[in-house]
Parts: sequence; C-alpha cells; structure tokens
Amino acid sequence: MEYVHLGWSGLKVSKIVLGGMSFGEPSLQSHGTSSWVATKEQAFKVLKRAWDLGINFIDTANVYSQGKSEEIIGEFLRGIREDAVLATKVFFPTGNGPNDRGLSRKHVMRQISDSLRRLGTDYVDLYQIHRWDYETPIEETLSTLTDLVHQGKVRYIGASSMWTWQFTKMYYIAESKDYEKPVSTQTPYNLLYREEEREMIPFCKAHNIAYMAYSPTAVGVLSGRYYKDGKLIEPSDNPRLQLSTGFYAARIYMDTGRFPENIEIVRRVIEVAKNKDVTPTQVALAWIFRKGILPIIGTSKVEHLEEAVDALTVNLTDDEVKYLEEPYKPKPILHITPPQ
Repeated sequence: MEYVHLGWSGLKVSKIVLGGMSFGEPSLQSHGTSSWVATKEQAFKVLKRAWDLGINFIDTANVYSQGKSEEIIGEFLRGIREDAVLATKVFFPTGNGPNDRGLSRKHVMRQISDSLRRLGTDYVDLYQIHRWDYETPIEETLSTLTDLVHQGKVRYIGASSMWTWQFTKMYYIAESKDYEKPVSTQTPYNLLYREEEREMIPFCKAHNIAYMAYSPTAVGVLSGRYYKDGKLIEPSDNPRLQLSTGFYAARIYMDTGRFPENIEIVRRVIEVAKNKDVTPTQVALAWIFRKGILPIIGTSKVEHLEEAVDALTVNLTDDEVKYLEEPYKPKPILHITPPQ
C-alpha cells in the first residue's frame, strides 16, 4: 500500500479509502436496493482483508443502514483503533423531528455523540458535512465543528457533494474567522462523470485540499459487466442503474440516448484493459490514481477490494489517458442536494 498526506494536514492515509455504505443490514438500506449491502459477517471479511492490505482509511456516515455501518466498523476496529483513520458524516435526517436533520449546532452535537457511541471511540479523525445546509448559516456549522475539534472529539473536518461556490465560502469564512478549515471533500468522479474538473478539483489542488472520489467505477459500469454487443444493458439486480427508478447514477451513466458517448468510453476502457492484460475496473481506477485523487471503494466482496489494490500497479501512458478521456461530453450536475 502507498500512503499520502490528507490534504494540507500531516495525517497519512492509504491511497485507497474503504467506503462503508455497503456495510449494514439490507433491510435498513435506503438507497433503493439491498443486494449490495454486506451483513456484519461479510463486512468483517472485507474489513479484515482491507486492513491486511494496508488500507488504514475508512469512510462511513451516520445514516448508512441507519447507523449499522458505524456499529460494524467500530466493532471491527476494537484494539486497533489508534492505527486507523476513521471518517464519518452528518447532515441527512435521522428522525422525524424538525431538528433531526441538517447542520445546526443542536443536530451536529447530537449526531457526533451518537456516531462516537456506535463507533466505540472517543474521536473521529475526519468529520464531514454530508451536504450543504441551506437553512443553517455556515458560520454556525463551522463554529460547532471547531468546538468539536477543541473538545478532542474530531481531528479534522471535511465536506461532501456541494457546489464549488459553497465549498469556497466554507473555506474562506473558516480562514477569515479562525474556524477549522476543511482538509478534504468528496464527490462522484470517474471517466463517465468529470464535471468536478471545472472548479472543485482545481480549487482543491490550489489549496492543497484532499479530493476523494466516490463511485470511481460509475457504480460498476466501467467494469464492463453491463457492456454487451456495443450497448450498455440495464442490470436487473441493481435499481441504482435502472432508468425507471430515477436514481442519479442511472440518469448519468445509463441514459445512452442522452449520453451516447458513455458507450464509447466504456468500450475504450475495455480495450485498454485488454491491451494491458488487466481488468477494466483497474484501468478506471488507474485513471483516478493518475489524477492524484483518492478513490473511495465501497464493496461487499473481498475480490473487488483486491482488484482495486492491484490497480495501484497499473500505469497509464499519456496517450492512453487521452484516448480514454477523448469521447467525454459535459453532463448536468445531479448529485447536489437542492434547497428544500
């Protein structure tokens, strides 16, 4: 495993982040399907293999399987917690009350306590705001997060899935008012969705902020498993990639009537993989590594994790990168929560 500093910090993390959204209870998963959710037994196998491979960075959220993901990860880390870099998030609803959501001081303070209890630890290394809260002043949120750092409950703060102007506002208000500044952010980013190259990634590079990519293989589309006879075929066992469900992943990756270039990009990934004697997934991840970005790998299968780690040794030439990127055309932004 290779390790890098997390943004401007002195904290060293593995180049691969293990995502925790696939850990929990299938019946508690709210993302439209339970087929990819790992039970505790399955999750422990993935966590142990990740640990043995040198992955020390684990990312989860308070709402994944209604907190079950945090419980599983916390139980696994007993006895090795200090060697792990543990990240979780806050924003989405955790109940039906008017204060059971968002980034108010009340909600954030309650959720960090609940997350720490489930994780079985007295601090998290990275606490991220899961989305932008249009109803709470960012100053209130930053003040609260700064207090949590001073209390020792949080080491660093970060963000996830917002407009660049929002992240920029967060960063500069923190800097001007001596609040804790974000050390990282994460959004979807892959060969089929590159809109973050316009503003977010350049801003992060300019300020030495870590950028993490979730959905680095486009929910598996870049693995080539849905490519057949020159077409992308909607899977019957994954509603996230079925256009009828309306999930943003399907609208971005599988709507080939609107985005016909996706077919050609997947075809080229498969072609490059064949020429290099590696898998299409490894080519897709090698492209992410080439950008200096940390991919978040969420999986319920050990073999998928091993495949991702092996991608660290795959080197793409400049010509291969150009060939893979050439067909891309702009797409709408579909992953950012709008004002309610």
